[in-house]
Amino acid sequence: MAKIPASWATRVAVRRQGLRLELDLRDNLQAVVYYAGRYEPAMFRFLRDELRRGDVVLDVGANIGLHSLSAAKRLREVGGGRVIAFEPAADSLEKLQSAAERNKVAGLIETIPAALGDRTYQADLRADTRYDVADAGVRSLHNEGQLVQRVPVIRLDDWAREHALERLDVVKLDVEGSEIAALSGATRTLTRLQPRAVLVEDKREDVRARLYAVLDQLGYRHSGKVFDRNALFRPDRSVLTASTGRHSLR
Repeated sequence: MAKIPASWATRVAVRRQGLRLELDLRDNLQAVVYYAGRYEPAMFRFLRDELRRGDVVLDVGANIGLHSLSAAKRLREVGGGRVIAFEPAADSLEKLQSAAERNKVAGLIETIPAALGDRTYQADLRADTRYDVADAGVRSLHNEGQLVQRVPVIRLDDWAREHALERLDVVKLDVEGSEIAALSGATRTLTRLQPRAVLVEDKREDVRARLYAVLDQLGYRHSGKVFDRNALFRPDRSVLTASTGRHSLR
């Protein structure tokens, strides 16, 4: 009797949340999408309702691209826009790129194979010791599990300057414990471009005060809304106007 390869039993092609996806069921996030039929539905609804024609969306820690793909699909529906997806893991990025082609939104998504931080260096992306190495959703620069790969870490401020980024409307930041570092390396960009919505994963009480303080210094206040553990921050007009001399926000 022939042995069935593990990949046959774990990789499935499905349609979920209006997207055609190929999922690896060894990853808890992808398993949730497969069995529950959706992932972070409140975030999905927020993006659907929030996005406008021409918006530029920054997805930091894009993983396999569920939110990047949903955002691009919505932007296509409303008349166009741009999604910039930062994802350091090569296997997750390949899934995102393949899904973008499959769902005919590749022209709206720019993928960057890097993590964001407060300085430029090479880091170890590691698995969580409690999960399979294929569990991409819990990989981190702070874990002590199996090495997945060495990845570049860059500052958003440097990338934005080098690529002449002149617009940014919505930011989603979910980087497994590196949120403060990523924000610290993005201060000039966020102050200059003033996105109208910044969503940050907020599930760790031990760092919440520091996280909120960093955003407060950038002129962003908690809106009181949380979408699937992603806290929504909106710009404080008075703070941003005083710091930049601008008198209006998009």
